[in-house]
Amino acid sequence: MGYLSYFVMGGVLGALSWAVCPVVSGQFEPFDTLIGFVIGQALMLAFAIYTGWTKRVMLLFLLVAGMYVGQNVYAYIFSPAFGSSDTREWFLLGLVTSVFLCILPLVGGGVARWIVVCSQRARK
Repeated sequence: MGYLSYFVMGGVLGALSWAVCPVVSGQFEPFDTLIGFVIGQALMLAFAIYTGWTKRVMLLFLLVAGMYVGQNVYAYIFSPAFGSSDTREWFLLGLVTSVFLCILPLVGGGVARWIVVCSQRARK
């Protein structure tokens, strides 16, 4: 898989991390529902750890960048208030706060990559 496919896969995962929230709790945002937040984070974290463990760090960054974009596109397009002035007012704040949803997957994937690199150096 190429660079673009990791970015697109991250976008799909980011959108799914938001899409799961109304399914399990009736709330739209991961920040409003603990179970939706945990499921979304676990989903993104699992793929980030796998990517960090098996692929290069650049692909991990592309995956997490795609997650960020996917979260924001989903939140803007499928917002219950889509098209209203309320959505436009909160959009910039959403761009900032959704960064926090990408920290755990980035750290988890980075730690997985670090473990792989350290174990390869220890074998030499």
